[in-house]
Amino acid sequence: MDRRTLLKGAMCGITLMAMPIGTVLSKTSQNKKALKLTYSTELPYKDLVRLWIPVPMNTSYQKLVDVDVRSNASRILMTEENIYKTPILYLEFQGGSERNFAEVSFHVEIWNRDKIDWKTIPANNRKIPEDVALYLKPTEHIQTDGIVKEYADKITKGAKTDLEKARAIYNWVVENTFRDPKVLGCGVGDVKSMLESGYFGGKCTDINSLFVALCRASGIPAREIFGIRVLPSELSKGISSVQGDATKAQHCRAEFYLGRWIPADPADVRKLILEEELDLRHPKVAQIREFMFGEWDVHWVAFNYARDFKLKPPMSSVESLNEFMYPVAEVGGKAIDKYKLTFEHSKYKVQVI
Repeated sequence: MDRRTLLKGAMCGITLMAMPIGTVLSKTSQNKKALKLTYSTELPYKDLVRLWIPVPMNTSYQKLVDVDVRSNASRILMTEENIYKTPILYLEFQGGSERNFAEVSFHVEIWNRDKIDWKTIPANNRKIPEDVALYLKPTEHIQTDGIVKEYADKITKGAKTDLEKARAIYNWVVENTFRDPKVLGCGVGDVKSMLESGYFGGKCTDINSLFVALCRASGIPAREIFGIRVLPSELSKGISSVQGDATKAQHCRAEFYLGRWIPADPADVRKLILEEELDLRHPKVAQIREFMFGEWDVHWVAFNYARDFKLKPPMSSVESLNEFMYPVAEVGGKAIDKYKLTFEHSKYKVQVI
């Protein structure tokens, strides 16, 4: 049976309760864009299938207007996990069918973040709100002691303020990492392993997690933001050339906190260098490197901040999930490889409205 539900204002489910959930470098606060991001999948399994789909969250630079779900799932639930308040769309297929399908369309509006006036940014955090303090804590992949703390102290030596420390960490990450195209997906983001091995190559989760961990080890709240590219980048097609098909366009960004959340994306600086075959000293790299410390261009949809956490409803086969940027599924109580699920059984399509 084909079940369909239209979920307005990011409130989803069949019997659910509402949940709160110029030039390119001119840093304008305009440039609003509306789009429909559609996730579709067919899962040819006869056992019980459980599917968790990441949902765009509401932020100061993004709004989830509504969600349209078409599926033969026996259960459809919009929920959120307890720590990071991650929005999750959960579908359950009872088994017995040769065709388990879902088509989920997210109507999203995105726009530039507020312009950063560095004169108004405090040099140090005077008081860290309770909800922000969460992003000082270590996790399984974002450790803040041992070798991570040692590197953080070396990198920030001589820096007198939190802002100077964040800038020093950003510059060090840009200058010492590189994008490794052989890494699967967006990488694992195991910071301790990166530092212990001395291998600083990786993808966006690896590089931006390194920035986040070093900031936390320096007493500066920081977090990854997991999402997906939906449009071409106005900075460079080497950063994003997405038009229509976003199936393999997942991307992790980062933020650090100094009185407010400030965006940073050293991973995209390294992606630009690789894709356009530029030197670190190239004028274009210098310009975008400066831009990415305090701004982003509008070509990406944010899903969540979740790291090393439990989904809700919880998985039966996995105790803790590293990140939630790709859909996750279990068949007969066993997890499916997320890359196989996304790249072989699923599609992400984007339509500009």
